[in-house]
Amino acid sequence: MVKQFKELVTIAKQVRSLYIVYGSSIDSVFSAALLLKFFKEQDVDVFLAPFYEASKPLGEGLVIGLGILQRPLSGIRFLSIDDFLGKDISTIQSTSLYLIKNIKDFWIIPRALEVIALSAMLSLSKASSYDENLVEIHKGILEECLSKDVWEYSESIRLFGYPRRDIVQALEKSVEPYIPGLTLDSDNCIAMAKRVREEAKGDVVSRLVEEVEKMLSKYSRFAPKLRGPKLIVKNVEEVEDVYEAFYAMSLYMDLKGPEHLLYVALEPQIMKYLNSLMFSTLKQFKPFVNNLIQSAGIKRFIVKSVRIGVVDISTESRTPPLYTLYRILKGIGLAEEITVFTNGKEFILPVQFLEPRWPLDKEMNIEKNYVILPTLQSVGDVLK
Repeated sequence: MVKQFKELVTIAKQVRSLYIVYGSSIDSVFSAALLLKFFKEQDVDVFLAPFYEASKPLGEGLVIGLGILQRPLSGIRFLSIDDFLGKDISTIQSTSLYLIKNIKDFWIIPRALEVIALSAMLSLSKASSYDENLVEIHKGILEECLSKDVWEYSESIRLFGYPRRDIVQALEKSVEPYIPGLTLDSDNCIAMAKRVREEAKGDVVSRLVEEVEKMLSKYSRFAPKLRGPKLIVKNVEEVEDVYEAFYAMSLYMDLKGPEHLLYVALEPQIMKYLNSLMFSTLKQFKPFVNNLIQSAGIKRFIVKSVRIGVVDISTESRTPPLYTLYRILKGIGLAEEITVFTNGKEFILPVQFLEPRWPLDKEMNIEKNYVILPTLQSVGDVLK
């Protein structure tokens, strides 16, 4: 029997407390934030925790699982949010978007939250954030739940903010694809554009695209093409580009952990701050990232039958934003499906690589967004 979201609302109002246990993807974290905001306005006491921190609740509370796999646990009333959203559970689909659709029956959803949900969907992409299959899977729900005047999916140039930004600004701000020598370097972007304008006899933008694609092809045989369909934001002040917003939220999770990202649903204007934080943080690690890409400095191992990429960050006095770094490498075809980082003393695994089972069946040393492990073999153990 198909369940409806309003049934969950009724159940939640009947219990004393509501516990939300969420996964580590941005889609799960943002969905948890939406539920927190929604149920608070329904006068329901809400407690939230990521799956790796959530303990067994006391009393008669109801546990709602969000983007997690639940292990058998006696004495707990557990419901999966997916059962109340009308999702097709045979495919991986965005909880954020389905929540937006269902909550619209109770609320007027701000446009900024619609667009942030669209950005959160990108965390489900397996390769490039511009994954066309991901959009195809969500085509129906995108058209159903999002206002038509806030987004479109059309052929464009896959640089952050383009065409709202001019091509030079878009080159500088683009983190996917990350272009060594151009990303986060305004002087080089301006100089390159000036040279191309002087040399080109036709479309300057097309010539710039060709040159950038040649640059990327030097670093990876899987280098992305810059022209293709992309999601474009319209008429929303808080978010200029959904791909940029996804990276900004990823970096914030790297720095602070998922709990701090919950504020995005409560105060969507924080996205402006997150964008600035992303660019200022990445500029601090620009030499390291450039060198890593140019030298293809990723070692590869098979540990406990799992293929793992290992990146040495021991040259850095501060820990870079590691999951963001992984997405940068993945976006230009350099990273393995799972990538771990080492500072020479220990191995650091972003929590996004953990299978989100609750409760955990083993103790882990988790700090903010990372699992800290003593050996490469122990990385294989937690991934089993």
